Amino acid sequence: MQYLALVPYFMILAGVGLSYVSMLPAMKGWMLCALGVLSGLGLAVSLVFAGRSDLLWAAAFAVLPSMVAIPMVINDLRYPHINDVATNVEHPMAFVAALQAAPNTGRDMSFPNKNGPIIREAYPNVRPLILDEPLEQAFQRIETLARTQPSWVITRRDAKAHTLEGEALTPFFRFINDFIINVSEQEGKALINMRSKSRDGLVDAGTNAKRIQIFFEQLAKVKTTGG
Repeated sequence: MQYLALVPYFMILAGVGLSYVSMLPAMKGWMLCALGVLSGLGLAVSLVFAGRSDLLWAAAFAVLPSMVAIPMVINDLRYPHINDVATNVEHPMAFVAALQAAPNTGRDMSFPNKNGPIIREAYPNVRPLILDEPLEQAFQRIETLARTQPSWVITRRDAKAHTLEGEALTPFFRFINDFIINVSEQEGKALINMRSKSRDGLVDAGTNAKRIQIFFEQLAKVKTTGG
């Protein structure tokens, strides 16, 4: 019976591993991991109530995944329950290439109006970025930087509209997030807006906001160091 304590670990490893190599959809991989954590917790409780002291080590081993996962879940719950973030919530950019992706067939890819006030309150730093440089130069730098981002794939380049669209993979489960970046001119400067949306799940644990913030920070840093 004590060997059952290994089952949660096999389920978690299978969920992460199969998702990472694309043999299992990301959401199903996540669900398999969650089931593994819950099964470990349930098994631990059963072993404790069995009243056998020789099985207590197995109970402790089985409950370990939940001791790691529960604090992570509690931390994720601190973030707003949204999965679509944009720097311009009044006039959010519309996806084009993402609409052609098979997983998005039949999905509503429009930006939810309710997200605007939530983003402004929870992510005050998610704002358009203004760079003191010509439009074309900014667009070229943005494309270069975007193509060097780990796990980013550019799916659309519109040089006329100065727009890039692509997909970003998250670590471990390899969830796909669609993103779009646009550069426009404002009083001789480059105005950059970005939108990032998760394909799966109703919450993103701040992933999309972080993606925008990190990219903008890198872009501004490159401009500063590059002169």
